[in-house]
Amino acid sequence: MKNLLILLVAVSIIVIGGCSKVNKQIHQGKWRGVLLIDKTDTKNELPFIFEYISEGSSGAKLTIFNADEKITSDNVSIKADSVFIKMPVFQDEIRAKIINMDSLVGEYYHYGSKSKYGIPFYATSRQKERFPLNGEKSLIDVSGRWETTMQPGDSEEYKIIGEFKQSGNKVTGTFLTSSGDYRYLEGIAEGKKFMLSCVDGAHTLLFKADITPDGRLDNGVLLGGPNWVEKWIAVKNENAKLPDPEKLSSIKEGTEKIDFRFRDLNGNYVSLSDKKFEGKNIVIQIMGSWCPNCMDETRLFADLYKTYKDKGIEFIGLCFESDNFDESKVRMERFVKQLNADYTFLYAGEVGNKQVLSALPFMKDFKGYPTTIYLDKNHKPLKVVTGFSGPGTGEHYEKLKTETINYLNTLLK
Repeated sequence: MKNLLILLVAVSIIVIGGCSKVNKQIHQGKWRGVLLIDKTDTKNELPFIFEYISEGSSGAKLTIFNADEKITSDNVSIKADSVFIKMPVFQDEIRAKIINMDSLVGEYYHYGSKSKYGIPFYATSRQKERFPLNGEKSLIDVSGRWETTMQPGDSEEYKIIGEFKQSGNKVTGTFLTSSGDYRYLEGIAEGKKFMLSCVDGAHTLLFKADITPDGRLDNGVLLGGPNWVEKWIAVKNENAKLPDPEKLSSIKEGTEKIDFRFRDLNGNYVSLSDKKFEGKNIVIQIMGSWCPNCMDETRLFADLYKTYKDKGIEFIGLCFESDNFDESKVRMERFVKQLNADYTFLYAGEVGNKQVLSALPFMKDFKGYPTTIYLDKNHKPLKVVTGFSGPGTGEHYEKLKTETINYLNTLLK
């Protein structure tokens, strides 16, 4: 494994520095990709499955599979002996050397709200399983709801909820948090091993834990990037609950009317006092183009806006990005275009809880992205909701979608 890591680093330099003149081909079909997300321990491989399809002169497509989710990128190019893959919606990309038709070695580049880093990557079409199985039966069936403690015993300890479905050794599910969810996770439960992973262009997640004889998940570790490592434990608890999403972020008491003034994607300043918003209910989305839960919420809001824009309800996305407008604008435009969202998006400043409170002085508390504020026709705040449970949460998403539609209909009355 040590030799493989040396090869990955060497090839990454070659991929970045230049390529030979011979165009190489790639095997069409399913591949197993791996991110060496923990450079200090190469045992912590983050695997994912993707499919590569060449469409001749019209290009190629790469589709990543995470449980029931399919993420397709048509921004795939082969230049000489290297392949370049840009993920949809977000800015993450893969640059890899084509060793032969069924082997790739290179780097996965992640571009977060403030962080930028590369992760060693390799892939083979000779293996199709996310986590190879040994044929051992899982110690327990992990299906159900799990009360999960992150950073147990630490001063920063907090709770999330795991929800999993197991069929044979295969496990799918997600973790619910106060700000949303970890979207579509897929993996295995085999013997004493529990492992889940996900690569979706924003998340690079690996969850590992030991299954104990008394039915707990112990010695858990979450690896989300080179600098994102958390310990966790979990116990089954069908009654586990998260804090009320309407009691996390809040607006200062006595606020009778909300207004703000930020630049849109054309650089023009937009205010709630503009004629476009007069006498209309407003749905304010505090978000970022780097945020996967914001992506899920934006997809829903873009669809709802088609129905409600002619009924007197406007949606506004307040985007907290980098401290540079021009740089942020590129990200925001890509995000909006790929999600086909045609409501108003404004650059509100740099990402960060303190920055939100500074940019929006009417806010008393801010606990996470996305946070949604509903205003009446006079722009008085009516309700604040923190977080968004996306389609990866199944029934929770359907329930949230129904509640959102019902509340919008209530506003119209």
